[in-house]
Amino acid sequence: MTSWGATSALLVAAGLLLALLMAIAQRRLHRATPPPAPRFLPGVSILKPLKGVDAHLRENLQSIFRLDYPEYEVILGTEDPADPALAVARSVASEHPGVPAVVVANPGIVGFNPKVNNLANLVGLARYPTLLISDSNVRVPPEHLKDLAAHRALAGGGLVWALFRGTHARGLGGALESLQLNVAVMGGVSGLMHMLKIPCAVGKSMLVDREDLEGIGGFPFLGRFLAEDHVCAEELAARGRPVVVAGCLIDNVLGRRTLREFAARHLRWARVRRHVSLPCYLVEVVLNPSFLALLSLLICRTAEAALVAGTALVGMSAIAWWAERDLGVQRAWWLYPLLELGLCATKGILWFVPFFSRTVVWRGHSLALGSRSQIELATSV
Repeated sequence: MTSWGATSALLVAAGLLLALLMAIAQRRLHRATPPPAPRFLPGVSILKPLKGVDAHLRENLQSIFRLDYPEYEVILGTEDPADPALAVARSVASEHPGVPAVVVANPGIVGFNPKVNNLANLVGLARYPTLLISDSNVRVPPEHLKDLAAHRALAGGGLVWALFRGTHARGLGGALESLQLNVAVMGGVSGLMHMLKIPCAVGKSMLVDREDLEGIGGFPFLGRFLAEDHVCAEELAARGRPVVVAGCLIDNVLGRRTLREFAARHLRWARVRRHVSLPCYLVEVVLNPSFLALLSLLICRTAEAALVAGTALVGMSAIAWWAERDLGVQRAWWLYPLLELGLCATKGILWFVPFFSRTVVWRGHSLALGSRSQIELATSV
């Protein structure tokens, strides 16, 4: 075996081991015994920023109005008064008159991040000091808010965010994105980083006190970054505030995605991750062992390289199957090698792009990124 072949085999073995450790960490987190509900459950203002009609938006919003929680309100809004999501929000709110709700449109701006601009407009209407920031494309179980509150009480405050899985995916792009979320993202961010005590957050649904938020500069500060959820976690941790993840699953509802749409979304977040932490981004190449093995096979064209490539493909497929089964996501077993091939090729090729390009398009804006995903330039597209 050539020196290149031996090196690639070692990297593939390391990648498979890391992927397995991530799946184990995710499983431990998901299966951990939830903390008991605290005696006192604070009133919560749920901030729900909207942008267009996401897949299954009505059902997603209905789930937030059906929480098993004694006292909360829902504040929904967009930047654009003509956004069709407003009609859906008003309809769902009218179906649940027992839950206080406000639906607004406000184009106010505090920074370059359009989602944070929306949140800054919503928080001004909040009555309670505890905030749940909840994306429009998530669907939650009735016990979701109680679970977050219990984890937060056990931690002594700070920020709590929820473990999530990609569901309701359609099309090839949807299948690839759900697999990426359920294995690489959840295993790496919520599982391994959680075990290593590295502060991080994926803000699909996160609970935080307004006082803590204002202590780091509030939404005007977070509006300077595209990865505002991760920056929020880092800033709170730097001030000694706890940052924890709750294992009660919520659904990230994906809907139909084409391969082109998946590639565009993956590339956008690859650019973000590269600017959030270059060392972590460099390690990602090892977490794509199938791509490394196939690249080695293309270069070496030996029986040994073919064996390594086959091992990587089978190993990653088995780990993905196991991780998704633990999250309650079931696919036909024979799909995993095919999806792994598509995922590893897409991730491997696009991994290089963020070193030469730092501009992303998100929510109708073109954003140039700097350190920590700080937005240095924003234009409408």
